[in-house]
Amino acid sequence: MRYEETREHTAELLRMVLPLMARHKAGFHPMSYAVWYEYLAGVNPRLNAAVDARLAERNDLTDADIVAIHDQHIAVRDAETAARVSAEVARLVQQVDGAASEADEEVRLYGAELDTYRLRLQQRVEHEQLDQMVQALILDTTRVRDSTELFHEQLSKNAQEVQRLRAELEVAQSQACRDPLTGLLNRRGFDRQLQRDLGDRGAASSLLIVDIDRFKAINDAHGHLLGDKVIVAVARVLHGCAGKLGPIARIGGEEFSALLLQTSGEAALCVAEQVRAAVERGRIRRGDVGESIGGVTVSIGIAASLDGERFESLMTRADRALYQAKSAGRNRVTLAPTHALTDR
Repeated sequence: MRYEETREHTAELLRMVLPLMARHKAGFHPMSYAVWYEYLAGVNPRLNAAVDARLAERNDLTDADIVAIHDQHIAVRDAETAARVSAEVARLVQQVDGAASEADEEVRLYGAELDTYRLRLQQRVEHEQLDQMVQALILDTTRVRDSTELFHEQLSKNAQEVQRLRAELEVAQSQACRDPLTGLLNRRGFDRQLQRDLGDRGAASSLLIVDIDRFKAINDAHGHLLGDKVIVAVARVLHGCAGKLGPIARIGGEEFSALLLQTSGEAALCVAEQVRAAVERGRIRRGDVGESIGGVTVSIGIAASLDGERFESLMTRADRALYQAKSAGRNRVTLAPTHALTDR
């Protein structure tokens, strides 16, 4: 959705939203802000009704409440946009089809009239009759030309409308596939990208799953705002080290995934170690006192894809490697064995 409020209005909404968020258990994250922003702006009546209904049941909204409201009344607009665009495209196609049919009928009649003139001209025609035929032919030609011009105008107009609808749909699809906090792909966008990339480039790829160590403790000790800063910082490191190699996504609260296309397990191990070391070296500072919290690390599991392996198996092997990295003490990288999973 594109918000139409002015800068001054959005500043006033910001001032009003933060105290409102502070009265509830839900964290200070973008999803929570989006819900309360739209609630106060009054741009989403169905969302307001849902929030009011929850508040009537209990005075304190949790993260689960916020996620449910966001998914039902903000994220769902992407699907509604797609449906509306589809309906408008169908209408445009019908318009073009109607204009084409009218132009086709005019051309058919014009052809029949030309045949009539040709047959008459094969006979003896008086000068006065010939002049009448020429005048009639000019009128018929003008009529067909006007009809054809209208058809082309309709085509041009509809082409511009289709371009506008396509751009609107691309914006909606992009928003639906992006994590609002980090700008990375979300799980849905990642899955879609994987279907394309793995199909196009074959099996020579490696999957990384990155998890922030003891993230709950960071949130509990320093609060959600600083927790968000940690997530954004790790996302930037991951994008800087692996962004040119393939799609990257935030697939969970503190969990990320990166597909390194045409990259062997050994090469992926080097990239993952760069990510791990860069996060360990980094320093996240608290905005209120400017002090570094230190101690932020990540654990990474890697799996190199095998010939004919399904993505679900690749993800499971990478996830198991991550679990091994965690179990071995965290702040480390583990490469999964290069053999397929077997059912047990």
